[in-house]
Amino acid sequence: MRCLRCILLLSILVLLGTGCGNRAELNELGITAATGFDGGTGDWTVTFQIINPSALSNSSGASGAGGSQSPVHTFSTHGKTIRGAVSVSNLENPRRLYFAHNNIVLIGKKTAEQGIEEILDAYYRNPDARETVRVVIVDGEARDFLKKLNPPEKIPGQALSEILQKNTQFASLYPSITIHELALKITSDSAAAGVPTLAIKGEDDVKMNSTDIFNQISTKGKLKISGLSVFRKSKKIGEIHQQESLGIAWLTGQIKSTTLSTLDSQSRQSAIFIQKAKVKVTPVRNKNNNFTLMVNAKVSGELLETISKEDVTSLYGLEKLQIQAEELIESQMREGWNTVQRMNIDLLGVADKIHRKYPKEWGKLKTSWPGELANMNLEINVDVNIKRVGLLQNSFVDLLKSE
Repeated sequence: MRCLRCILLLSILVLLGTGCGNRAELNELGITAATGFDGGTGDWTVTFQIINPSALSNSSGASGAGGSQSPVHTFSTHGKTIRGAVSVSNLENPRRLYFAHNNIVLIGKKTAEQGIEEILDAYYRNPDARETVRVVIVDGEARDFLKKLNPPEKIPGQALSEILQKNTQFASLYPSITIHELALKITSDSAAAGVPTLAIKGEDDVKMNSTDIFNQISTKGKLKISGLSVFRKSKKIGEIHQQESLGIAWLTGQIKSTTLSTLDSQSRQSAIFIQKAKVKVTPVRNKNNNFTLMVNAKVSGELLETISKEDVTSLYGLEKLQIQAEELIESQMREGWNTVQRMNIDLLGVADKIHRKYPKEWGKLKTSWPGELANMNLEINVDVNIKRVGLLQNSFVDLLKSE
């Protein structure tokens, strides 16, 4: 028994002694906040935005706010393959790249148009790269965008990820997408996906590359989501604007919350905040073996602002306001549907729905898909319930006129 205990004790000691053999000190890691991809097959440029911990830990706040140290360091490497470019990073960077905290992936416009299949392949084959990271397409080269600081946040990669998240959560104009979601969409029957586009709006200020930008009250240029890049399989084929993207977000059930600006018969505006939206899209086969998309939406929200003359606290006034919201939502949905038919691209995932519900019919349709979208009709039913209208019976504009 004594021998057995000694053997067990020695085994535990050996395990404890080797358990931290792969440890890495924080000052040895290059924590990557954002990654950018430019180029293509045989000639890749990968850009890394590395967090500078010493700048962020400065208690005085001087660094990253006009101080001598930048909160991030950006550099690019080149290679015939993506992982080949990553492997040579230590030729110029003293730290081992660490991707667990990578917030966002930026893909250059030309690279997106040529195809992103190699990027997806690299993410799925390597455990150090997270496929749950958000992705955007940039209007230019990714390496140029990663050099731009984005006040008031110190880490640009984190700021861009937060912009995508907040837009999805509160506006739903350009719903964000992860690498994994993108891969699932373009390999599905629909073979299509939408990815937010990032652009520099205003004048491209040289100070966007310097910590001096944190000392400015306002900047000439800013990084902003400007559109939705449309992918057919692995290639970007076009881009759509805000209202078209919003319509598609309605039809794909991606509206988390958003604000509607409605008009009454006298062109007086009201603002309604949509708190919850449940949208169901169902393909239905008719007698002629064609398909109709049946859209049923249940939406709830609250009135934020109005200059309408209607008494919104009365049943009649509230119903009129709800009808205006229903008509606007239907109009937005139809704009999204018209975009899908015009571009001949299945951003709604209709093919997947038909395949699940009508597998035999899908076998006949898939060879001509997505051309069949042109023959489909859209029937929409929207039910809006405004649960709160506020304390005022009439608009404040009318209250002032009545005095």
